[in-house]
Amino acid sequence: MIQFEKAQKLFNKTFGPSEHLRGCFSHGRMEIIGNHTDHNNGLAIVAGCDMGITAAFKKSEMVEVVSEGFRPFRFKADDLVYIKEQEGSSLSIVKGVMFKMKELGYEVGGFKAALSSDILSGSGVSSSACFEALIVKIQLALYNEEKEMSPLVMAQVCHFAESQYFGKPCGLLDQIGACYGGFQFLDFAHFSKPEVEEIKFDLRLSFVLVIPPSSHAKLTGYYASIPADMEEVAEKMFGKRCLRECDRDEFMRMIQTPTYGVKEISKLRAQHYFDENMRVEAAKKAIREKDLGTFLQQIRESGYSSRNLLQNTMVPGQYKDSPQEAIDRATPFIGKGALRIHGGGFAGGILAVCLKEDADQFVKTMEKYYGPERVRKVEILEGGPKIL
Repeated sequence: MIQFEKAQKLFNKTFGPSEHLRGCFSHGRMEIIGNHTDHNNGLAIVAGCDMGITAAFKKSEMVEVVSEGFRPFRFKADDLVYIKEQEGSSLSIVKGVMFKMKELGYEVGGFKAALSSDILSGSGVSSSACFEALIVKIQLALYNEEKEMSPLVMAQVCHFAESQYFGKPCGLLDQIGACYGGFQFLDFAHFSKPEVEEIKFDLRLSFVLVIPPSSHAKLTGYYASIPADMEEVAEKMFGKRCLRECDRDEFMRMIQTPTYGVKEISKLRAQHYFDENMRVEAAKKAIREKDLGTFLQQIRESGYSSRNLLQNTMVPGQYKDSPQEAIDRATPFIGKGALRIHGGGFAGGILAVCLKEDADQFVKTMEKYYGPERVRKVEILEGGPKIL
């Protein structure tokens, strides 16, 4: 949701009143289906959502950014060198975006910005990709008004900043969702140039995010284990780089015999990968054919698979306030709808897909458990980041 007045007030409070402020809004994304498939060159469906970050900004000599609830930072606009000690910071993302844009031939420069966000903590809509896309758009508006950038190139710039400067190993799904908006089918067979296909979504469904009060802190090892386990199967069972290069039918034959040197959890996660790709294809077909029942069934099966095969719906031994606890609480009230983990998992939110007529009551029920600040009906947003 655009919050320019709040961003403007923060700007004036921090930097002093200005009559020439510009505004920018960047939205987050929802992972509709395709849980942990992108990093092994798989399939997914992603959508832009109406939670996001609004900036009030203007040109400046330095880069200076202030945001509600976060420590402000500043640096010289020509100091874009990667520094290991800056990994994990918002500063590193801004430097990474500007470095990559400059490498691609775009002009970059200083700016002052004040940010206001309505992205709920732990919602899994990827505030990092949203922030990255915001910085790209600000640089385009201030220094490259005559030069366009495609949504795919924008997503690649954002991915570079997050993976190389911020230091988080990630796929490209989050950045595509934040830079394209709408409903998009993604095929990562060629990771550097994925297929992005827009899908018209007009099923009578509502999307609700339920966010338990769990933290993503100190979970990087859990997230990193999933692609590592999948790649273990690809390498040790097939001699391949990733699961997309492996044959599902051959995998099903091979797991019936002992596979020495491959962990059982790795095989389960590989099974999830192969089946999830099939579910994504089926969900895409169901959307096109307006087959609501089949679409919901794919979401349900994706949720079951994430729990039982991928095993990312809770940190082992930490059920309280976990996504799995939220799924279990929501299940009696979802009716004909569907539930699944949202995003990387282990902590954070779940995605509820409700029939439109059931959504408001579902929200009220889940608010009794988590409060109104942790239950949010989410609208699909088109178009990527925009100058206001």
